[in-house]
Amino acid sequence: MRDPCVVWFIARKLNPGVVLEKLEDRLLLQKIGYIVQEILGYNFGYKFSWYSYGPYSRTLSRDLHAYEAACSERDYIYSGSFAQLIDRFTGIYVRAQSLCGEESMARILEIVASIHMLAKNTYPPSAEPVTDLLRIKPYIARHCAERIGALLVQEGIIDPGGSG
Repeated sequence: MRDPCVVWFIARKLNPGVVLEKLEDRLLLQKIGYIVQEILGYNFGYKFSWYSYGPYSRTLSRDLHAYEAACSERDYIYSGSFAQLIDRFTGIYVRAQSLCGEESMARILEIVASIHMLAKNTYPPSAEPVTDLLRIKPYIARHCAERIGALLVQEGIIDPGGSG
């Protein structure tokens, strides 16, 4: 069930000023979509592939643009039904943010989503997703990637060896 409004709703709860005109906000929306679908299990039906800033869905991007205004009007619909999903998403973000407070929300979610994708949604899955992430994206702070990788293992989101 493709529903970009869920992504918009979560983004606006975390960052009320999110707009598509800003690259950082588009990255934020993409990473929210990936984390909610691939880590939290709310299947939007979007296909994500590796892109410059990690997981990216062309279809999600199109839907976010096409439904931006409609989603703004529907925010009230999601307030009760998605409370648990928002709490779970916020929990992951807050724990990751506490490890890398100097980074932006979009960057932190980029690290979370990228490590997960490398560990679980690539073929073959990476045995060392943090090391691979740092090789692919040298601009990522090593301490952030290592701490967030450890958090994902601790939370059972990825396996200690990275894959599976």
